[in-house]
Amino acid sequence: MKDFFLNLTRIVETNKKIYWAIIFGIAACLLLFIAEVVHMQSVAEALKANDPSISKEIFRVIAHRYDLARWVVMILFIVWSVYEYQSTKKKLGL
Repeated sequence: MKDFFLNLTRIVETNKKIYWAIIFGIAACLLLFIAEVVHMQSVAEALKANDPSISKEIFRVIAHRYDLARWVVMILFIVWSVYEYQSTKKKLGL
């Protein structure tokens, strides 16, 4: 286990793109969350429906789409960081 953490530390120190993949993934999810809030606010202002069940259904669909988008972003940046990790590991011969 000790060797694993020493190799992991050496790999991450060698390739800073792993850090960037994590940072970009977090930032992209945060931006998607902010976009979702703004989108829902604009829809709520435009909708002004008297029936709360209609509003609830519309907001549920919007939230679901943004949720799926966040999952796609997380998977994309996890794949990127794993790719960078593996390429650095091969380059260092570990």
